[in-house]
Amino acid sequence: MSKPAPVVYLLHGEDDFGIKEFIRLMQTRLGDPSMAEMNTNWLEKDAGLESIRAASAAMPFLAPRRLVVAEGVAQRFISDADQQKFISLLGSLPQTTALALVEYKTLPDKHWLLKWASQEPERAFVRDYPLPQGAKMADWVRTYAVEQGGEFTFQAAALLAESAQDSPRMAALEVDKLLAYVNYQRPVDIDDVEAAAAFGGGPVDYFAFLDAIASHNSRKALEMLERLLDERDHLSLFFSLVGHFRLVLQAREIYENGGQDQAVAKQLKIHPYRAKKMLDQARTLPLKTLESIYLQLQALDLQIKTGQIKPDLALETLVMELSAKQ
Repeated sequence: MSKPAPVVYLLHGEDDFGIKEFIRLMQTRLGDPSMAEMNTNWLEKDAGLESIRAASAAMPFLAPRRLVVAEGVAQRFISDADQQKFISLLGSLPQTTALALVEYKTLPDKHWLLKWASQEPERAFVRDYPLPQGAKMADWVRTYAVEQGGEFTFQAAALLAESAQDSPRMAALEVDKLLAYVNYQRPVDIDDVEAAAAFGGGPVDYFAFLDAIASHNSRKALEMLERLLDERDHLSLFFSLVGHFRLVLQAREIYENGGQDQAVAKQLKIHPYRAKKMLDQARTLPLKTLESIYLQLQALDLQIKTGQIKPDLALETLVMELSAKQ
């Protein structure tokens, strides 16, 4: 007799992309897309106990289970009394329900939800989703590529991981694009990443783009930006550009302290080839200029996240300001 599936899925950590991918896979097990959508209930972020109870008690329609997703429960049930009521609800859920509890931060080991899950190993499934960093991010890239039916070389995965920094979502977009670029016929190599990734080389690249800004060539910088905006998702382009400026700024700081290519590669944990390109560019810009650019990017980042400005307009405004002749 097969072991019954868990009823509660506790998914926690800062990697929201990984969490949502897991939920997407759960949905695929509910049947065809229309049936899966009909049997998925993504609750409002402020849903209370009774709303969760009602959604979890509903029977699935022409599917083996109903999927209910509740976010931020840990922040809503604070008192011991409320936590006990919620735990009681978890213990009464029918086998026809899969309740996904989503927390977009890693819970401490002694958290009450983890404690309950450890006491109910047959009913609860727990997975931590920390942001992959360094070598783990490169491993993430290669694993994701295999899941999509392709392959990355170690060097290509490392180079892409460096640019993606702590954003699996951005990395996934680039992996999908690069696998299509090689038509899934061979492993993606370092030359492919340089030629086709959002931060790499090719007809328009961030290094040439930053050179145009640094030389106050407004026309060329805006032309390159226009081409980038035509080719890339505006939001991912903005955050990829922020990551590039951050690395150039850090490379300049290392250079100011007497470091060269090897020091940049070691301290920033990036591929030596990319370290050389970063340092070559960092040498062309004063530290104060790079710090000023990065501060402006941080300000625009906040404005984008709060809906005060759209990513494409933010980029155009920044480029015009930075590349204007002084």
